[in-house]
Amino acid sequence: MRYFALLAFALLCAAPALADQSSQHAKDVKLSQDIYNEYDAKHLIDHHSPYNAVLQRVGAKISSAAQPHWFTEKFVILRAGDLNAYATPGGIVFVNSGLLSNVDNVDELANVLGHETAHLTLGHLDSQQTQAARKSFLYKVGHMFSNGSQAAQIGYSAGTALGNYGFLNYTRQQEYAADQLGVTYAARAGFNPWGSVWFFDELERTVGDAGYEQYVERHPSVTDRIQKLEAYIKENPQSFGRWKNRRPSTTGLPQG
Repeated sequence: MRYFALLAFALLCAAPALADQSSQHAKDVKLSQDIYNEYDAKHLIDHHSPYNAVLQRVGAKISSAAQPHWFTEKFVILRAGDLNAYATPGGIVFVNSGLLSNVDNVDELANVLGHETAHLTLGHLDSQQTQAARKSFLYKVGHMFSNGSQAAQIGYSAGTALGNYGFLNYTRQQEYAADQLGVTYAARAGFNPWGSVWFFDELERTVGDAGYEQYVERHPSVTDRIQKLEAYIKENPQSFGRWKNRRPSTTGLPQG
């Protein structure tokens, strides 16, 4: 009898926390949908991209490998030329067309999506706790895309819309954690985790040490991330031993 009384008491104590969590999840889903709606109203979402099929296929595998998670993950392509991707608190992952046209293979894409999914599952996108620290976010993002070209104006509009919400700006430790869990998700989904290293190698050659997720203020250097990822993959043969650091012969994502 005493056991059941204690159990009932524990459940009563847990109920408010569960209710608060459910309420926050609902707010996060609404926030993600608001961002999507704003992008769509500005015609920034590419509903007919030739890369949509491969993005949905790879994204579904990564999301499944990351289960269990509370959110319904969705993958959306933005009309923007810079190599960028980011997740929003309610589970929508936005991927720029510029990134999709520059990755060489599905393994690289899978590792990018694994990284973004890891930010979600690790709780790095708690919008409620991080809003106050991002007051300068809108200005900084807008300033990045102020050179006047059409691509820059698209980027500016996307950055401005995202800046209205301002939940990004991961710490270095969060980025390292998302890198490691991201390659784990990629391998679990059947993709080569070395794709993460290949992607960062190409990124370093293309845009230097700035990295992708370019709206993030304090991300670690690309060189540092490559070194840490190589060490992590080599130090965990039980998870990654079947994979070799050999790039596939094909280049570019399949279109259609």
